[in-house]
Amino acid sequence: MVVSASEKGKTQLRAIPRGFLVEVQDKVRRYQELRRVRVRLIEVHKNMLHTMDEMETMRREEMPVSRKKPRSQ
Repeated sequence: MVVSASEKGKTQLRAIPRGFLVEVQDKVRRYQELRRVRVRLIEVHKNMLHTMDEMETMRREEMPVSRKKPRSQ
């Protein structure tokens, strides 16, 4: 089996010795999962920052002034 990997901008092919095939396949699956989870984490982080920015904007807005006359006691 051969695995391709990008190193310094170039694709390198690595031959996997027979005794290591299962181990390498497991590591490749784990790495691919890491990449998917990392993408999702970046999306969640962007959404968090967007929400925080919206909250900060709302916090800085002026509060509406009540035009009612104060009640006499």
